Amino acid sequence: MNEKKAEGGQDLSPEEQADFHTLGEWAETADIGPNARITKASGPGAGRALLEAALGSPEALKRAVGKPSLSSSGTSPSRTIRLPKDMDAQLVARSEIEHRKPSEILREALAQYLANAS
Repeated sequence: MNEKKAEGGQDLSPEEQADFHTLGEWAETADIGPNARITKASGPGAGRALLEAALGSPEALKRAVGKPSLSSSGTSPSRTIRLPKDMDAQLVARSEIEHRKPSEILREALAQYLANAS
């Protein structure tokens, strides 16, 4: 049996090692009952590593979680556009200057166009 170390490098007592082992087994096999109360963790990326491990990869997590909806309910429709290289370079440069995502700039530009086209 490998000896476990506490935070800071201290050796754990045999009792603490047994607790550590028991908690580890529970965490890997626990069933969460229907009346369980699950609270949201705080901090950046809280729980992300656990979800990645459960799903097998960061890519699997990205596919499972997806992006937040821009609509008031349900999913947001998605459009794909092709841009000339020079226009894309201008868009990327502008997004970096404004500290915004290119998609935000495109949505704003389309909203202005549609408002003026009516």
